[in-house]
Amino acid sequence: MAYQKVDDYQPATLTSEEAYFTQLIADRCRSFQPQSSARSFGFGALNLQVIFIGESNQDFFTKAISHREGLSQPDGLTIYVVNHKTSGIMLPPPCWDWQQADGHGVIHGLAAGYSGTFQQDTGVFTWIAHTERLALVWGTDFATLPEWERSFPFRYVLHKWLEDQERYVLVHAGAVGTPSGGVLLTGRGGSGKSTSTLACLQSRLQYAGDDFVMVDLDKLFVHSLYNVAKLDPENLNRFPALQPLADDQTIAPGQKLQFYLHQHYPNVVTKGFPLKAIMLPRFTGSQQTTVRPATPAESLKALAPSTLALLRADQRTFQKMTRLVHQVPVFWLETGTDLAQIPDAIYTTLQSLPTYAKASC
Repeated sequence: MAYQKVDDYQPATLTSEEAYFTQLIADRCRSFQPQSSARSFGFGALNLQVIFIGESNQDFFTKAISHREGLSQPDGLTIYVVNHKTSGIMLPPPCWDWQQADGHGVIHGLAAGYSGTFQQDTGVFTWIAHTERLALVWGTDFATLPEWERSFPFRYVLHKWLEDQERYVLVHAGAVGTPSGGVLLTGRGGSGKSTSTLACLQSRLQYAGDDFVMVDLDKLFVHSLYNVAKLDPENLNRFPALQPLADDQTIAPGQKLQFYLHQHYPNVVTKGFPLKAIMLPRFTGSQQTTVRPATPAESLKALAPSTLALLRADQRTFQKMTRLVHQVPVFWLETGTDLAQIPDAIYTTLQSLPTYAKASC
């Protein structure tokens, strides 16, 4: 990582070394702002003002959240996206010992209100400062980032920013529904979560995501985060409408195809809807798709492991998911080979359920 020596390093003038580190970041980024560009994105009550410094390949960080773009709002979170190779901006000296970082690059032992992580494989450093309402995504060279990283921009920032708030939680799930209500679709890898979500694309149901979504636990409302649909290449033949969109994609072995639905099917993508139920897809091999009751414990078992692992989350996120699975009905979605039956089964179930959301937002 690139650091720049600071001779007048005197953190005692601020409340903590982390605060001083944050101030240095802000000063260096603001000195480049005449050569920067800014865009704003809204997620529920949270507004992100993303400021790109250097040739940061904005499309890489914004294509997946283009459906959330809007006007800048006060009291949001400012994220500086800094490409070291094209801007020359270097990181301040670390205010931690690298022995505090775990095997995932997460830095432990920081002062309250600060979070940091360094992805050694991609050369990306992420810093979140709650008091200053500032975050940094700094990379040695964004041109070298793997393609799959563009499908979930700022996921770690959003998670850490909301981690201490009891109202919001990010969960590893798909979500489909109508303006009057929808469902979360979640399960272990290979359970059919993505297939079930994509089966709804040409139905009466709208798409809010098939990877991560944000849930408002107070209002029981699902907020779409990313408009990217992911699909294993071997399943592409089951979705003829997506086949032309895969022609120009080159993927690494073991990776999924990515389809930016807001670009190709903007009317299909929704910003969110009231949450009416959680469904646990499970492929049966038969032709028919059926729905039967499940338990909150089964739902938590399907939802929690991948969410906690991918977000590197702790007990706070687990407790919020526990609260979630006890607030709405839970069902097994036993899917069959006739994909058209999947959205019909979801829609019919939704029509039979009350709306629990207190208000749309």
